[in-house]
Amino acid sequence: MPPRKQHARSIILWVLVVLCAVLFAVGWTVRAYARFSDQLSTLGTMTLGDARGDARYKLGVPPVVYGSDAPGEAGMRAYYTDPERDPQKDPANALPAGTDINSFHTWSYQLGSNLGPHLDLTFDPHTGHISKIACVDQSDPPTSYCGRFLGMAVDDPEARIIAQLGRPTRQLIDDTTGVKTMEYADVGVVFLLARQRVFGMSAFGTGLRKQPPFDRFFIWYTADLKAALRS
Repeated sequence: MPPRKQHARSIILWVLVVLCAVLFAVGWTVRAYARFSDQLSTLGTMTLGDARGDARYKLGVPPVVYGSDAPGEAGMRAYYTDPERDPQKDPANALPAGTDINSFHTWSYQLGSNLGPHLDLTFDPHTGHISKIACVDQSDPPTSYCGRFLGMAVDDPEARIIAQLGRPTRQLIDDTTGVKTMEYADVGVVFLLARQRVFGMSAFGTGLRKQPPFDRFFIWYTADLKAALRS
């Protein structure tokens, strides 16, 4: 084979190899972006947009629901759906007459019989679908009740959140409790921290697949790749 033809074939072969590598990288990135979007909407076994029936199917009847004492009141109080689980056996803590669990927009599932680690589901009053999922665990030591969320878990340090998602869109520290809130409004995620460690995580949104900004995705994707290479 003449050298010129052999050289041309080598060039074509290398172009095809590079093109395949680029297509593979693009496909991998697109799948990772979809995976990131899905993880932004799922906490525990629940997903934003799930209906009340999905919650009952996956988690059963909520032992606690939250509601205000009277219409228009800002404060919320807990009502026990099973009188036998009411710690004080106080009739005032039972579901009000004429209501059932579907009358309340926030359901709470607990680990154990008291308000320790818990998963709270908030339903949109118009659609009846989950618009917020929050998991809180202030146990000492913390349990695995909340599971992992976007590669993070309860008791992770603040630095890990920054490494996984970058700087929050908003953060503040409550002067009374010392609790720090780190909100990522562009992806619908909030973390609660005390003593520089996570004790609460939440996801909020409409239930439609989120379209996170690419720069936020890139930070998460890079951290995910580093973790995969270390393992």
